[in-house]
Amino acid sequence: MSITSTSTSRPNRLDQAQYDNKNKDTNAEYHLDFAKWAVASATNSDYFTWAEKLKVNKRFYKGDQWFGDEDIEAFLKDSSGQDRNRIKVVQNQIRPMVEQYRGNAIRLSVNATAKSVSPMARNRRDIALSKKLLKTEVANALPAVGEILREQDTTLGNNPEETEAIFNNLYVDEFTENMNELLRYSEAINKLPNMKSRISQSLALSGLGVVKAFNHGGHRRYKIVEPEDFLFDRDAREYDLTDSTFMGERTPMDPASIFEEFQDMTSDVRLAIERQSAVDSTGESYMDSTSERKYSTNRIPVYKMYWKDVQKFNYGWVKDPDGYDLLAKIDYTEPGEDAPKYTEADLIEPPKTKRNKVLFKGKKSRALVLDVVRFCSFIPSESLSTKDKNEKSTDLVLEYGLLDYQDTDFMDLSNVKFPYKAYCWGYVDGEIFSPVDDAIDPQRFINRIMSVFESQINNSGGAGVVIDESAIPANGADQVYHDINEGRPVTINTKGKGVPNTISNYDATPKSGTYGMLDIIPVMKSMIQESTGVNEALRGESTGSDQLVGVTEILVQKGSLMQEPFYDAISQIFLQVYQDIASIGKRFYIDHERELAIATGDDGVKTFKLSDELKMEDFRTFITRDNDENTLRNQANQILTMFLESELIGKETFANLYGRSHPEQVYKALRDDARLKKELERRQMEDEKVENARLEEEQNNLVAQEAQGQQEAIAQQEGVDNRNAQAQHGRDIDKINQKGIADMQKELAKNNEIEPQV
Repeated sequence: MSITSTSTSRPNRLDQAQYDNKNKDTNAEYHLDFAKWAVASATNSDYFTWAEKLKVNKRFYKGDQWFGDEDIEAFLKDSSGQDRNRIKVVQNQIRPMVEQYRGNAIRLSVNATAKSVSPMARNRRDIALSKKLLKTEVANALPAVGEILREQDTTLGNNPEETEAIFNNLYVDEFTENMNELLRYSEAINKLPNMKSRISQSLALSGLGVVKAFNHGGHRRYKIVEPEDFLFDRDAREYDLTDSTFMGERTPMDPASIFEEFQDMTSDVRLAIERQSAVDSTGESYMDSTSERKYSTNRIPVYKMYWKDVQKFNYGWVKDPDGYDLLAKIDYTEPGEDAPKYTEADLIEPPKTKRNKVLFKGKKSRALVLDVVRFCSFIPSESLSTKDKNEKSTDLVLEYGLLDYQDTDFMDLSNVKFPYKAYCWGYVDGEIFSPVDDAIDPQRFINRIMSVFESQINNSGGAGVVIDESAIPANGADQVYHDINEGRPVTINTKGKGVPNTISNYDATPKSGTYGMLDIIPVMKSMIQESTGVNEALRGESTGSDQLVGVTEILVQKGSLMQEPFYDAISQIFLQVYQDIASIGKRFYIDHERELAIATGDDGVKTFKLSDELKMEDFRTFITRDNDENTLRNQANQILTMFLESELIGKETFANLYGRSHPEQVYKALRDDARLKKELERRQMEDEKVENARLEEEQNNLVAQEAQGQQEAIAQQEGVDNRNAQAQHGRDIDKINQKGIADMQKELAKNNEIEPQV
């Protein structure tokens, strides 16, 4: 089924004179005309060629490889149209190749992280560092207070240089941390890792993978779009198709789903949709001849088209809360807000640049024309029928307008993005290529060889002996047969005329030419391997007992290099998805606080709500591709063992991480251990300083006590000496006194002795 545009030219995005309602935002007719023009432009010859190729690739993947006229009419039938009794043999090389891509994609681990590239992030970092440095200065100036500060904040160093070094190693922006939590939450609720298998299958068969972002049930959701249902501008040249003018999809929906998604429908429209689903329940009339997909019962094709439009906004320069100059919309109320963020009163003089001089021409504000995304969801009249055959069916417009939460880079006012996240494996001049394309014809040739081989074996006979009965005597045939079966010599009577060609051999078994056809199959397989890079070494198949290990490694490396664009395409799709979470998802969840609380916790909600400018905060996501879970754990175990032997981590950390961690977790633990060791060393140094001061004080006290003891001993000795001297002096006086008394007594005695004589 093809959609016919109402006009061969694109509707005018600036001049709405041809429409009664000239207000573009409320003009349903304009949106429908543009959407139908986009559908008609997308379904051109390039689209149908690619869709036909995708149809063939899918059938070959499923094993249904005998369906084309070249194979059935020209090969399985003779010139008269009769069957040649050949079986449709299939030795499927396509499915193992696609499954190898899918298996590696399932094992592929895509890790995403977000980083803020806004000036506000630098401001927050500088403020946090200045607070740390101020605490360090206070701690050094007031040791008593510093002891308390360092107990509360272990990241404070002994000097400003050490504090800054610790800060540079450990600082994590609070907004960035919560943004990464939001990435993990969105990844979980959307089951993004589970999409890798289907995306890889789409890339392998069609060369295109597409994921659509949309809002549903208070969450930012993502779904895979089937390649043949995806419509885009074939004039795009980028592999991610971001330079397309329009994008869209054809979605089979049952009436109940239509009624739920599009609430603003009249009862007549709902009745028409319900009537149509009852008129045609097979879905075959909706499908193009190039599509393998059939709609199940009660499904109707709904087209959802998005295109780049233009709109005028009043812009001017203002000061953001951090004091930076910001070019912002003036008197514009953002979705979910109650009032404009900036008004005429907030305007400042534009920065003096050459561009501003040309744009503003001395004024503080001006109208700027920017690109925006508009959309229209509709059911085309070609998909609808009416009860009255003479009544003309009309298109049903389900929803239209400006796309909510425009995906723009706030540092770049233009280059708005579509909700589709796409990437091509191969893309040249609007034509998409897939890894399977070059394997189809070799696969057909293998099938033909196998079919001819089967036919020749089926038509072959056995080997035996041919005997001329006229040369055998009557009733002698049995003896001849017996001798032949026993391997004995066969005797016949030729009457001396020699042995004629009476006995000969016949052989109708397959000959070397038949078996030689099998030698062509490895050549065809080699052609497939050379064009796709999927060889036996990559599939884990044996390549021969005499093949050297180095040759096998070279085959693996060669195949891996050729497959690298395939896995890079998967990574690029997921990079766009994670970037959508970091830009649109962030703004969406800020407006849905309850879901945000579930995603990041109440602290996360508080963090996001701290600044009104967070919606303007610009984040960039980065992804890394890792191996499967078991490989990552083995790598982590090896790194842990090496770190433990080198005494870079402790036994407790080793026990906690061994067998259940990734290399990144090991490296983080190493940094944490290093930080802990540094903190322990710092505390140990402080304890040593305190201990040394205590020991020094004790030593000084001992010396002082010893000196005091010596002084006391000297004083005591001097007292003893004084007392001894005094005692000796007393004794000397006593001796003198005793001698004087004795002398006096002698004198008296002498005098007494003389007196009696007188």
